[in-house]
Amino acid sequence: MELVDQEGTTPREIAPGATFAPVPDWVDLQPYAIPATPNPYFISGGLCALFDESQIDLCRPGRAWFYRRADMITAVAGAERAAQFTLTYDPQYERVEIHYVQVKRGGEVFEHSGGAGFEAFRREQNMERLIFDGRQTIAFTIPDVRPGDVVETSYTRYGVRRSLNGRHAVWIPMEWNVGIVEVRMRQRSPKNRVIYERGYNNAPLATETISNDIIDRRWRTYERPSFKYEAMTPPWTLQSASIQWSEWKDWAEVAANFTPLYDDAGPLPESLEAEITRIAAAEPTQAGRAAALLRFIQNAIRYLAISIGEGGFTPRSIAEIWKMRYGDCKDKSKLFTIMGRKLGLDICPALVNTHDGVALMDYLPSGQLFDHCIVRVRLDGKTHWLDGTRETQEAPLGLLGESHFGWALALEPGATELERMAEEPHLLTQEVEETVTLREPPGAAEYDWRVTQSGWRAEDLRGRIAREGAVGLFKLYSDDITRTEPGARPLTQEIVKDDVANNRIVIHEKYEISDAWQKRPDGRLGFSTQDLYVRAVLGRIDPGPRKNDIYLGHVGKVVRKVTIDTYKPWEITPFERKFESAAIRYETAFKQITPSRCELTQSLDITAWVLPAAEAPKYRQIVTDLEKTDVVFSTTLAAAAKAERPAPAKIRFLWIAILAAAIAGAAIYAGLAHP
Repeated sequence: MELVDQEGTTPREIAPGATFAPVPDWVDLQPYAIPATPNPYFISGGLCALFDESQIDLCRPGRAWFYRRADMITAVAGAERAAQFTLTYDPQYERVEIHYVQVKRGGEVFEHSGGAGFEAFRREQNMERLIFDGRQTIAFTIPDVRPGDVVETSYTRYGVRRSLNGRHAVWIPMEWNVGIVEVRMRQRSPKNRVIYERGYNNAPLATETISNDIIDRRWRTYERPSFKYEAMTPPWTLQSASIQWSEWKDWAEVAANFTPLYDDAGPLPESLEAEITRIAAAEPTQAGRAAALLRFIQNAIRYLAISIGEGGFTPRSIAEIWKMRYGDCKDKSKLFTIMGRKLGLDICPALVNTHDGVALMDYLPSGQLFDHCIVRVRLDGKTHWLDGTRETQEAPLGLLGESHFGWALALEPGATELERMAEEPHLLTQEVEETVTLREPPGAAEYDWRVTQSGWRAEDLRGRIAREGAVGLFKLYSDDITRTEPGARPLTQEIVKDDVANNRIVIHEKYEISDAWQKRPDGRLGFSTQDLYVRAVLGRIDPGPRKNDIYLGHVGKVVRKVTIDTYKPWEITPFERKFESAAIRYETAFKQITPSRCELTQSLDITAWVLPAAEAPKYRQIVTDLEKTDVVFSTTLAAAAKAERPAPAKIRFLWIAILAAAIAGAAIYAGLAHP
């Protein structure tokens, strides 16, 4: 094979911590197969993923991670993607070496590493979320990439954060939604370095050799099919094959490593001491002090995460947090803890995983498994898990929304195990009362909503009011209504009551809908009620057999009552339906109250986060019935004018796009507005 050097090979530094260099001598560089025709089952977006390889070396200080990737271009769209080489690293604790960036075409290899065109820039990918990680990106656009080419790249990443004390921990997937023809994984470590290992979901088994006191373990898959992930599966459920490695011996070692980072022996600024004195004087009970301090942390320290280098795992000093008046979850939890102890609270920071927390006990212990920090407060025999990064929570302790992530690691001296967090309390979180007054066609209709939000829903609504203001919030609500009712005009929009003591808020909206009666394809006039609340709580799942449990989000109950007053007696077909499963109970009824008044009621009660997979048929029945939640009145203009015999009111399917938020549990209708 002839090697054609298009750009030159003089080594040079690209940016601080990033250079061109040969492949390290410890790497076992073996060839892979390049087929004449790519396997069609491994093609996506104009690319066939031929080869993916990782080799990890733990036989020297820190960690070296070699990576190699090869993609065959099958279409122009794939060439556009494969031609973009990017490598991101944190120069505070990492360095990277780029070994080669090659295009293989027939018998030729075009090498581009070491030449011009490699750019370095800082790209903060989470800036909109107020998270700055300081990571540097090396980017290069590979010239002259064509269908049929194979693009192969290779680099090595060095370094581990100091706050992890050199411990190795990593989780590698072995299945993807787009398959890779061949995958190789290698890890080498000295015999005296204990690395724990666990495979999940039929992960490939390793082959092992030992030479010169070095353990060399290797894994390989070949033409493993792509994996289809099941929607609405609990986020902590591992669906595909993967392997976890961890050098952490147990949870006690994790706690002992991070607990000292949250200590601060220095004196508090005078203004913080004054705030502690104020809270102590204003709140005679420990519960009141805990809630008041929570609100102080939420309000006085705005959220901003500077996760550059060690900032991803280490909180800053109290003096710096208070001077800057901003901080991330670690900073807020540290300040919360230090001030809380001065108030006499039994309080400590706690590490949690907002995504996989329910399953932490099934994993190997590791300091890298956590993505959030909150505080644990023990009070009167109860444990409270409070989050200083949430928007202001004005309700008393015991009624305000707490954190429920499954398992937590309390950072206190002597901690040895994960601690089970309390289950989410079951509450009536939403009560919707709708009153509709139908005038004779083509007259207008009046539509009235009175909605009571409680618990976490009330706090979410208060947060929106704080961000948008009441005027802005109701404008969003009006826009939501006019998307389906262009002739709607708000008559009343008000916050009736914000009952902070019981964590409940009531809003009231009333609209006049001038074009309420719409002409239907059959020439008749029709009017439909609007379910803005209940229907969107549950989303659809795919048809067919279900493998994984169904994630329902929040537990709690929502109810809806729609009272419809018609301009004349109207014949309806009453019904009553009930559906019950292991975690959902749904009841709905439609009945005649008077000849010109009818009533629709719904009650959706969710008692657990998940529904067993075996109950998928029941779940589909409930979702199907929820999509029949609007009452449709149909008549002709002539019939309306003559007020002849009553026309039937029917329930119909009203198909809309439903978005069920998987973690937050918030429901969104028509892309915005009503919670």
